[in-house]
Amino acid sequence: MPISAQNARYVFDPSTDAAFFFLLTVWTPGDPEIHLVNNLEPVTSRGITFEPYPFSLTLPNDDTTKTPTVTLTIDNVDRRLIELIRGLPTAPNVKVELVTNKFPDLVEREIDYLKVRTVDYDAFRITFTLEIQNVMARQFPAGSYDPVQFSDLFY
Repeated sequence: MPISAQNARYVFDPSTDAAFFFLLTVWTPGDPEIHLVNNLEPVTSRGITFEPYPFSLTLPNDDTTKTPTVTLTIDNVDRRLIELIRGLPTAPNVKVELVTNKFPDLVEREIDYLKVRTVDYDAFRITFTLEIQNVMARQFPAGSYDPVQFSDLFY
């Protein structure tokens, strides 16, 4: 899918002042959404203000043999983040959108249906592994039946 005509001219211009930003929306059911942008100042897109916060994304490789994962790395600037993560009742959902400062209401790319699978942290950064929620990729049944655990099935 090509980039929009509005932003294509900025991609090929070597002296442009256009910048691309990732907009991050994080939510858990029943709680308000958190809107972040990897910028130094707030960005308003479609009427929603995304607050500046230092994070980076590593997008998935084109590997068709396994479920793609996105790595989200957030600077651990406040100990309250770890306490917040530990206190979450369920894994949060995440949506990533790519916009420019010239047309912040025009979403160039979107990765939706992401779910936090693992969280690793140290004194400097918090790393989230995000997986696409793909119902068709789930194993069914979720477990397997073997003679040790289910001996009555194997008489």
